[in-house]
Amino acid sequence: MDYTLTGTYTLPSLGKIYGCDVNPNVKIRSMTVAEEMKRLNSSDRPYKNIADIIDDCLIDKPGISSYDMCLGDFQYLLHKLRVVTYGSKYKLSSKCPHCGFENVGEIDLNDMSVSSYTDDVNKYFELELPISKNRVRIRMQTPRILDDITVRTKEITAKRGSSSKDSAFLLNIQSVIDTVNGEKLDIIRKQDFVQQLPMADINYILAYENKLNESIGLNVELDNTCDFCGLDYKSPFRVTPEFFRPSIDI
Repeated sequence: MDYTLTGTYTLPSLGKIYGCDVNPNVKIRSMTVAEEMKRLNSSDRPYKNIADIIDDCLIDKPGISSYDMCLGDFQYLLHKLRVVTYGSKYKLSSKCPHCGFENVGEIDLNDMSVSSYTDDVNKYFELELPISKNRVRIRMQTPRILDDITVRTKEITAKRGSSSKDSAFLLNIQSVIDTVNGEKLDIIRKQDFVQQLPMADINYILAYENKLNESIGLNVELDNTCDFCGLDYKSPFRVTPEFFRPSIDI
């Protein structure tokens, strides 16, 4: 007997940011013990573990692995997987920045606002750097890219003994650059290009990258009112053990 639950959703990107045909309308089923066993496996590519689970649970396939989706689509599917598996109620705590009180409450994951693709998003894919005047086209990061950065950072740190933060920063910049003046650079040339850029130019690239990531997907900034002092504040959404193993009041 099939006890799984399902839900039908539309990807925030509407499938319009990929270089292939992507069906944005997906149907996803709830996790079973088989998927939970995959989630508990240790891996140096944690995003791939979750992406494999999402892909297995997608009934209507979008035509692209969630591992290669933009972070907004990936995170959206992750939330919907949790909703169909455990429900939309999510216990979360946050500290009031005004008085330091630890507020404990519950949110409804279905109530989180979603930013969907509009044509305005396209203007953030390309920019002219203010100092060097190079024209750079950037791309949205994916779970695969983030895993690659983590793995490569560990390799560089082990080999050279350099700071992992230094390596991760450089690799992050390189990963979001698609073309420079219309040309795709190989790894060596791209690394040299990035290392020689003024920080003012780097700052622009990071700002455009952040804007792209914010333009598609869930709004992960939550509005709160402190139970102690009564003041309003914002807090980031966090994935805690409650996400994949919600506590039960019995």
